[in-house]
Amino acid sequence: MSTNRRDQERFSLKIQAKISYRHAKDQVPNIDTVAANISSGGAFLTTEHLFPLASKVSIKFYLKVADLQKLKFILSMDSLKQIQGEHTWITATGIVIRQTPTGVGIIFDTDYQITPI
Repeated sequence: MSTNRRDQERFSLKIQAKISYRHAKDQVPNIDTVAANISSGGAFLTTEHLFPLASKVSIKFYLKVADLQKLKFILSMDSLKQIQGEHTWITATGIVIRQTPTGVGIIFDTDYQITPI
């Protein structure tokens, strides 16, 4: 019996990321961070910022197109046609499901978007 609880393969890619969430009326901090590991279903982001468990967050990842293919993100044909460079921004939303002194674990919603740069 496997002890791995995850369905998606995780990758340690050290991806540049920005995370934000609304914690007070009209106040949305935007925190620069790095994704320590990522899969198509979630990520662990290194940060000293405390995000409450179950917080709804927005994350932007700056990815190489080759890494995007490796992570098996599901893309629409329109999104694929828009990617022209070697990098792209991925915008995802998710829920904070784990906190540690070094970061937060987030599970993604299924409505992430690809934004070409």
